[in-house]
Amino acid sequence: MKKILLFLLITTLSFSKENIRAVSTSQFTTEILLAIGAENQMLGTSFLDDEILPELKEKYKKIPVLSVGAPTKEQFYSLNPNFLTGWKSIATSKNLGPVEELKSNGIEVFFTKSQSTSKIEDIYEDILKFGEIFNLKENAKKVVKQMQNEIKNVEQKNINRKKIKVFAYDSQESSPFVVGGNGIGNTMIEIAGGENIFKDTNFAFGVGTWEKILDQNPEVIIIVDYGNTSFEEKINYLKTTSPISQLEAVKKNRFIKIPLSYISAGIKVSKGIEIISNGLGEEKK
Repeated sequence: MKKILLFLLITTLSFSKENIRAVSTSQFTTEILLAIGAENQMLGTSFLDDEILPELKEKYKKIPVLSVGAPTKEQFYSLNPNFLTGWKSIATSKNLGPVEELKSNGIEVFFTKSQSTSKIEDIYEDILKFGEIFNLKENAKKVVKQMQNEIKNVEQKNINRKKIKVFAYDSQESSPFVVGGNGIGNTMIEIAGGENIFKDTNFAFGVGTWEKILDQNPEVIIIVDYGNTSFEEKINYLKTTSPISQLEAVKKNRFIKIPLSYISAGIKVSKGIEIISNGLGEEKK
């Protein structure tokens, strides 16, 4: 029933496209909207994980930041918005309220399909949908075309390369929080020329085991950079007190740094694939 309701919400946006007053509660949707030129229809943003793309910074600076994390209902409704996008988790009773409540308060909701799938094509579809909603179709097509070209270049570069075994580490020490096989991160690793050792899991991000990593002996370790624990601190833990400190990849500093926003389902995925591919390429020399 919830899936049917969400489908109806997505496909029945009927208010004037010139009068959209949008709030974006994720970095990847914020960057999509800025990239297609919707900044004049944005009232506020939240959930900035890391640096905004350099070419979007000037646009971003002009839009109020409501909160580092989830904005309160008071902050949200004080702007008099009529459109919400971002992380699906924002539409819960502990945050801005369920979709039904938002709808009853005059808020149209669009949550991207790609944040729950592993297909690059779903990101393109989301961008084009934003272009339709905000009456910026041609701009959205240009963004998609650029991403497709960037990814195609990486695919061509890797066409004859042997896959490299990769462990993608997010966080945690007792049990590693990892990039799994059911999200966009796994797809990015594959396109970049890697093989995710947790590819057979059914989560996008989830809990793995140190035993699995030791058994698989990955050649390269991707480290997702975000939050209160820095990239350097994560490396220090892996090299000193972690159960995998003696792996060759760890001892020989075979690490690839990727900011969280480059492995989230937005316009940065093509550049994120390039970062991973370049890192893996260094190991193939």
